[in-house]
Amino acid sequence: MGNPQLGVPSVHIAGTKGKGTTAAMITAILGSSGYKVGLATSPHLHSLTERIRIGSEPISKNDFTNLVKQIWPMVLETGQNSQYGEVTWFEFMVSAAFYFFRESNVDFQVVETGLGGRLDATNILLPIVSVITSISLDHVNILGDTLAKIASEKAGIIKDEIPVIISPQHWEAMNVMTEIAANCNAPVKKVSDNYSVCIKNKDLSGQCLLVKTPLRNYEFKLPLLGIHQTENALTAICAIETLKESGYLIDEDAVEVGMSKICWPSRFEVLKTSGPTLIVDGAHNPYSMERLVETVNDHMDNCKVIVVFGAIGGHDIVNMLKPLKSLDPVLIPVCSRHPKAIGSEIVRTASSNCDIVTTKPYGSVFEGLDHAFSLAGQNDLILGTGSLSVAAEVSEVIKEIPPEIYPNLP
Repeated sequence: MGNPQLGVPSVHIAGTKGKGTTAAMITAILGSSGYKVGLATSPHLHSLTERIRIGSEPISKNDFTNLVKQIWPMVLETGQNSQYGEVTWFEFMVSAAFYFFRESNVDFQVVETGLGGRLDATNILLPIVSVITSISLDHVNILGDTLAKIASEKAGIIKDEIPVIISPQHWEAMNVMTEIAANCNAPVKKVSDNYSVCIKNKDLSGQCLLVKTPLRNYEFKLPLLGIHQTENALTAICAIETLKESGYLIDEDAVEVGMSKICWPSRFEVLKTSGPTLIVDGAHNPYSMERLVETVNDHMDNCKVIVVFGAIGGHDIVNMLKPLKSLDPVLIPVCSRHPKAIGSEIVRTASSNCDIVTTKPYGSVFEGLDHAFSLAGQNDLILGTGSLSVAAEVSEVIKEIPPEIYPNLP
């Protein structure tokens, strides 16, 4: 393939939470400055093609089919001749993204890690800037059971003498990352040191922000809700200003235009605003669930909350459920189509053990959502969460998106 990942200026992003959103923000800003930008993220919500985008538009199914035909012989040859065995599915998707971006003559590629950083398939990049978003406990069986261990894995994307942007962090994670950066002679920009934000007003359509940076002030309406999204916005802006300092030309209004147009579904996405309100969020670890509850409390007053909840194996389901208890919800256990989804009976047991009012378990998100609507009044809130797959399947019902199902695959 000729190392296609090295042919395009790259922004590489790792982190536990917010890395996909931050990647989308950086892509939107660069796009608003007239650049053609490749965006590689994971997982997808509805279709595999969402993982490879030009700007915000997923690769077409026709282009993806042709892409597979082009590179599949190389995949087979590598599997036959490599001392490391066959190419994994994720390695294939990452390679396909790099190849497609080069063939599409993009000006930049913005790439999100899949899991961790140090050993991630995307870490063959040599970026012009690295970005590390919020670190919290997740995938502890793979990345380690402390913030320090996880931070060390995420910081594996830091490269010699390449600037790294670090979003606001717990001190334990920050200390690990700054030490690794120092060993790599990589300039560090801590977002919390020189970047600040004021929320001027907010409602369910977004939040109006005043952002102050070392270069200038920005004012825009961010369509994404929650304090954590303001941190992602600051991190993205810091990355953009670092690109400007490196000599890349960015239009003066690109930040405000790009941020105001950002669309990143299933992150506290409001699908219905009345009769009842319906919100989906892909929160899938204890930290993100705490942020979700915080955002619900910021925007919803004294309403009954009905939670349609399903989770994926390997996540800390009990400590995810604990923050939800403060909402005094009725919880409906469901099982999404995701192949690693936890059975709804297991969810029901965990929820009941947390002293949360819990209904009988449902075998699908559709059935659980239908029951939620039967319980909800005009002024109540239905919240679909626990995994991106649950959020996506609720969205498919409301938006009438055909599910991508392959019944003939094993």
